[in-house]
Amino acid sequence: MKTNIQSSNRTHTQPHTTRHLLTTFLQRNKVGWSLLSLGIFFGLSGACLRASDPIGVFALVDKVALEPNAIAPASIQIWGSFSLADDKDPARDAYKSPQKGYLYYKLPDEKADAARKEWKDLAAVAGTGQVIGFGSRFGPKATVRSAGQKPQNPDVYSVAFGLVKSNQRRSDYGPIKQLLSLSHKEHTDTKGNESAVSGEAKPKQTGDKANKE
Repeated sequence: MKTNIQSSNRTHTQPHTTRHLLTTFLQRNKVGWSLLSLGIFFGLSGACLRASDPIGVFALVDKVALEPNAIAPASIQIWGSFSLADDKDPARDAYKSPQKGYLYYKLPDEKADAARKEWKDLAAVAGTGQVIGFGSRFGPKATVRSAGQKPQNPDVYSVAFGLVKSNQRRSDYGPIKQLLSLSHKEHTDTKGNESAVSGEAKPKQTGDKANKE
């Protein structure tokens, strides 16, 4: 019993002794305080940097239209649903609620070949149901145009980080989750409408045939 009591006392006093030694060291050593402060600063800064997202647009692409042709396009229409970076957010990680319509871009003055390559990749991913990120929240701003709006005055396409696939982000990541939820809702509504129309179109049987059944 005596041995157990002594062991328990050492267990309880050891953390206090460690804290006392650390406090004494820092009080006598100004460099120690400076290093500790720098460690806290860079730790907080790193957390902020990890939380920000530089991608300008997350999109669920339905189709694209390359103009004047697919070989040497000068502009592109990207149709689907889009979640744009919120430039008013100081943390630089927020995105606006999804909007349906199309984006209309023209080639940038620089990196035109890189832009055309991304446009080709966007055409390949269209209609697959995969959320794609592109552009930069710090570059030229995109405009979601309604389906009835004429394609004029295109925005400048921003070449930044290439295309970012949804599997490069968390499955519950805000803009990705919202876009997929919107797509699921639209799909469910469409199936419901088709079922309703099918039910209305089915002719009712009358007379002897109906009685036999």
